[in-house]
Order: sequence, then structure tokens, then C-alpha cells
Amino acid sequence: MNHDGIRKLLGGLLLVAGSCFAGMASAEDLVVPGSGNSEFVLGEAAKVFNSRQSAHRVIVPPSSGMAGAVRDVSEGIAALGRTGRPLREAELTKGLTYLPIGREAVTVVAGAAVTVRHISTEQLKAVFSGHITRWSELGGKPVPIRAITKDSSDAIRSQLATYFKDMTYSDSVRIAHFDTQLLELLDRYPTSLAVMNRSALGACRTKVATLSLDGVEPSLDNVASGRYPLIMEFGLIHKTGTLSPASKAFIEFLRSADGVKILRQHGVLPKLAGS
Repeated sequence: MNHDGIRKLLGGLLLVAGSCFAGMASAEDLVVPGSGNSEFVLGEAAKVFNSRQSAHRVIVPPSSGMAGAVRDVSEGIAALGRTGRPLREAELTKGLTYLPIGREAVTVVAGAAVTVRHISTEQLKAVFSGHITRWSELGGKPVPIRAITKDSSDAIRSQLATYFKDMTYSDSVRIAHFDTQLLELLDRYPTSLAVMNRSALGACRTKVATLSLDGVEPSLDNVASGRYPLIMEFGLIHKTGTLSPASKAFIEFLRSADGVKILRQHGVLPKLAGS
């Protein structure tokens, strides 16, 4: 091969290599830290998103709490964070923008050995206050109720305090600091009772059951119609005026027909603009 041929060959190889490196430079691993409420459903969405394209990879790590999302995004550690509620005024002053993902039922859930399928608000309050301690008092088996809740800073715990003005918790109620811990306790104790957002229950390894509340099932239709009384909203946050390419691509996927389908399959009523 003469010198011109070699020069042309090297030029072609450099052009191909340049294109490859340019593609690599535009790729982005998007780690989305934060609330455990949306950890499972966003993890499921990330799996599908990652399988459909190779430009970006979304990673949904274990819960660091909403405080973790606010901290990491405001400090520039993460481009996108997940939250279990809209931002409050003090959080908005950190230069953050909140993007709602959807609404879903906050459900009363029972362990795999529980046969009860209905509970009233008064009975639920009595369980957490320690006045009802056995499932037989609710029409079930003569076994103890292992009541579990999150700590007082949790978004769902705050939701319960708003809905049940006089809700109290006895010393016998187990406290879980993260959703993963609560799910582990639900799986470990088959006669347990807890309150969780519906989509998070997809991470349970055992066949836990959702209970109707005051005769209303925590279904997607009842969330949409407003019949089901306990509803929470979760979303994503990013720095105001800044949205990374991977963040934008993942949000667009959540707004797409496939993204909306995933949300609805897990009991979430989409609330994303454009969905």
C-alpha cells in the first residue's frame, strides 16, 4: 500500500475512533437518589428504559430518604432526585424544581398469613394505638398483630397525621426508618400490618395483601375518582433551569406510552405533563 493509501486508511480509522469517543462522552450514568416510596416503580421503569437505548443508564439506588434527594441535588451531587411529596417552601429556596410523577393509594397492607381483607379507619387507629392487638378482633385468626410504621419524618406518616387527626402510636409498634426495612419486616412477620404506598409493595417477596379502607378498595379507578381517601403524590426534583441529557431522556420515557403503562401497572395514576 502506498503512502496515500496508508494516510487515507489512518484518517478513516481516526474518524471512526473519534465518533466512538464522541458517543462515549455523551453517555451518562444517571443515579436518582432519594425517597423509598417510588424506589420500586422507578427501578422497574429504569430497567425498561436501559434496555431500550444505550446512550444513558439510569440507576435507582436504595432509599436515602427525601432529605437525601434534596441534599444531593441541591449540592450538585445528583442531577435528579426522587421525592415522596411536593417540595416545601424551604426546599424550593434551594433552587430546586419539582416534577410530579403521579398519585397512588396509601394502602393498609397485611402479612401473608392474614385472612382479613377489610378495615375501618377507627379499627386502624385502634391497632396503632395498641387498643386492638389480635387479628381475631378484626374477624381473622387468633394471632397477634405486628404493627409496623415509618418514623415521624416519613411522607406517608405525615399523610396519616393529616387524615387521622388523633392518630397515636403505642410503644409496641415497630419503627422502620426506610421503606426497605419496612418491607423486610412485612416479609419476615406474616401477621404484620403496615401502611405503605401501593407501588412499593411490588418489592415484597411474600404474598402480602392490601385491605379495603372503610369499604373502599385502593384501586387505580378509586384513586382517579377520588373515592379512596388516602392518596400520596411522588415526583422528581432537579436544579431549576438545569436538566441533564440523561434526566431529560428518562423523564421523556416516563411520559411516553410505555412509561405511563409501567406506572399504571403498579397502581400509579400518572401526573406527568404531556403523559
